[in-house]
Amino acid sequence: MRINSLHYAILFGGMAATFLLNDTAVSAETATAPTTTTQPSSPAEAATDTVAANNSASSFPSATLIWCGALFVLLQGALITLLVFGHLRRRRLSQALKASEKRFQDFASISPDWFWELDAEHKLTYLSDRYEKVTGTPVAIQLGHSYLRFAALEWNSNRADVWKEHRETLKAHEPFRNFEYAALGADDKPCFRRISGTPIFENGVFKGYRGTGTDITEERDRQAQLLRTIYEADHANRAKSAFLANMSHELRTPLNAIIGFSEILTDQLFGKMQNDRYLEYAKDINDTGQHLLTVLNDLLDISRIEAGFLTLDENVIDVQRMMRSCVRMLNEKISAAALTLSLNLPEDLPALLGDETRLRQVVINLLTNAVKFTPAGGKISASVSIIDDGGLEITVEDTGVGISERDLERVMEPFQQAEQDLSRRYGGVGLGLSLARNLTEMHDGTIKLESEPGVGTLVRVHLPADRVRAYPAQEAENAPGQTETLTD
Repeated sequence: MRINSLHYAILFGGMAATFLLNDTAVSAETATAPTTTTQPSSPAEAATDTVAANNSASSFPSATLIWCGALFVLLQGALITLLVFGHLRRRRLSQALKASEKRFQDFASISPDWFWELDAEHKLTYLSDRYEKVTGTPVAIQLGHSYLRFAALEWNSNRADVWKEHRETLKAHEPFRNFEYAALGADDKPCFRRISGTPIFENGVFKGYRGTGTDITEERDRQAQLLRTIYEADHANRAKSAFLANMSHELRTPLNAIIGFSEILTDQLFGKMQNDRYLEYAKDINDTGQHLLTVLNDLLDISRIEAGFLTLDENVIDVQRMMRSCVRMLNEKISAAALTLSLNLPEDLPALLGDETRLRQVVINLLTNAVKFTPAGGKISASVSIIDDGGLEITVEDTGVGISERDLERVMEPFQQAEQDLSRRYGGVGLGLSLARNLTEMHDGTIKLESEPGVGTLVRVHLPADRVRAYPAQEAENAPGQTETLTD
C-alpha cells in the first residue's frame, strides 16, 4: 500500500513538474525576447538574427524537459521493480501462511487433544471441533463456562491440595501442565480430563489462557482395572503364601516324629536289629526325612518372605566363625562327593550386623549348590573380602557344570533349575538361590551370579558398608586370617 501511494505521488509530481518546467520555459522565452528594435543593415542580417534568437530561446526548455523525463522514467522503473518484488514477497508469505495453516490443521485433525482459550475470568471463549468429536458434547454449550466449576465434584474435592496449588498457579498467571480433574460429560456422565495451558498477554495485560485438553476417562478406567488386577494377584499370592506356611508347619510336626523314630532305629537304642536290611531301610527313612525337612524349611521361609512375615533378628556377627561353621556342616557331603574346598579369610576382616541364622542359611545354600553341580575331583572355594566401597563380599566359586547365560536370571526365581542331569545328585526343588537372594536383599545386599557352561560358577554376595562393625574379641585358636583346605 505504501509503495502504491508513493508510486502515484511520484507520477502526479512528475506530471506537475513537467507542466511547471514547460511554463517556466515559456516565461523565460518571453523574458529573454529583445525589447528594443535595431534597424538591420540588410534583409539577410535580419533573417539571421531571427533564427539565432529562436534557437537560443528554445534550447533551455528542451534540455530540461529531456532530463526531467529521463529522471521520471527511472523513478517509474524503480517503483515498478519495487512493486514486482513486493508482490512476489507477499505471494511467498501468503503461500507460507497457507502451508503453515494446513500443517496445523493436519496435526489438529489427527491429535487426540483439543484446543481451548479462556478469558481473564477463566471462562471458555474457544473450543476446537475436536472437543465434540472426543467427548460427544457440543462446543456451543461449553462456551462461557469455566472448568473450575467442577471443583465441587467428589473426585476433585478429595484432591483439595492439588486444586489449591492449581488456583495459585492461575492467580500468578503462570503456565501449567497435565492438570487432571473430573468433569461432567455427555448426558452428565462423569469423565476425566487433562489440560495444559499458557497465559496470554497483550501489551503486558493478562488476557486469559490458551492450551490443549485430553480426555483420560478410558486411561483412568484402565489404571483402575490394573490396580484391581494387581490387588487381586497380591491377595491371591498372600493366600498362597499363607497356605504354604500353614501346610509346611503341619507337615513338619509329623515329619519330626518320623525323623526322630528313624534315628532311634538307626542307632538301635532298644536293641540290635536281627536283619541288617531293616537298619538300611531306617537310614533311608532318616535321610529322606532330613531332605524333606530341608525342602519344607525352605518352602516355609519363601512363603513367609512373600507374605511379609519374616523378620530379621540382628546382632553383631563374627563372620569368620560363621564361615568356618558353614564349611564344617558340609564336610560330610564334600568328602562323599570327592571334592576339595578352600576357605580364605583375611586377617583384617571386620564383623557384620545382621541375622546370623539367615546369613548362615545363605552361605550353606550356595555351598550346597556348588557341591551339587560340581563333578568328582572338582574344586570349591569360599572367601570373604573387603571391597572398595567399604562393604563385605562373600564369594563361592566352583568348577562345576556351569549355567548358560539364558538361564542365569531364571535360576534365581523360585522353583527354577537349570536343565542338568547332575542337578539330581542331591535333589531339590529350586529354592536355594531364590531364598539366598531374598535373604541377602533383606540385609540390604545384592547377589550376583556369573557362570559359564563347562567352566564353573561364581556367586558374589555383597553386603553394604553400613552393616560393617568392629571385629569382636575371639579366642586365639579362632583368630582371623587362617586359610583352611578340606579334601576327601
